[in-house]
Amino acid sequence: MALPAAQPAEVLRAWQKDDHYEKQLAGSMARLMPSNHASKAVPISSLLYKSFTTLNDLQTLGEEYSGIVQVDETYHKLPTFGNRLLSILLSAFGENLTRKVLRYAETAVEQNATLKPAVQNSLVVLFKAVANMLPQFESIHRALCYISGGPIQLGKTASGIDYVQVRPAAAAYYAHLRLLGMVTLLHAFVSCGQSIYQAKRHMDQMREFPNEVDSNKSCVACLEEIVQPCVLPCGHIFCMECSYGALETCALCRTPFLKNSVVPLMNYSP
Repeated sequence: MALPAAQPAEVLRAWQKDDHYEKQLAGSMARLMPSNHASKAVPISSLLYKSFTTLNDLQTLGEEYSGIVQVDETYHKLPTFGNRLLSILLSAFGENLTRKVLRYAETAVEQNATLKPAVQNSLVVLFKAVANMLPQFESIHRALCYISGGPIQLGKTASGIDYVQVRPAAAAYYAHLRLLGMVTLLHAFVSCGQSIYQAKRHMDQMREFPNEVDSNKSCVACLEEIVQPCVLPCGHIFCMECSYGALETCALCRTPFLKNSVVPLMNYSP
């Protein structure tokens, strides 16, 4: 006889317990690590905690507390070693890896001389908007789990892992959890909408600037009036704060430049 699927409240309790223990482990590890590497304690603690439990065919402390067990999509077998390993890696490093891929794609677009500046700007803004929405994607997945059940971690869903109940769940009403899911879903959609609106607004502002800035009194990088103008090797002019700050490629023609090649224009007024 097949075991019943785990109730959303039991899955949530297990996730909260495991998250608590992982944070405790991360805090202890951070105190032992050099300060410049302390940020790595969170993914490493998650990897260690799940490796000693899930990867060894054992329940986590949270799963044991809630009486649930991981199963594959058939609900009759334990997940394969490969699926468990994939879920652990995605849970620990998935978001950071996705951000690195987006940054790599953004850099590749900026250095692609065959693309028109307008296309480059649009793609860069799009990649930045997707990166800003990554936490909201996780919130949407969590909200759907509150409403219809399933694992809280996006990595487990991507790996085809679910939960079954191995002992009777505590009697509870789940209407409040579904309500929480709908509120979380609404908040995530609103946040995504704001990111999309800001990206569209940024692209519209960039279209207002011509490719040449000879007679323009605004800096294309910060969209403010040029203060202490500097010229890049490509001939485009920006304010000193942007030229020696975050800019690594020209915001108009995407030509890379070095900071020591920037020339301040001491007596120049755009």
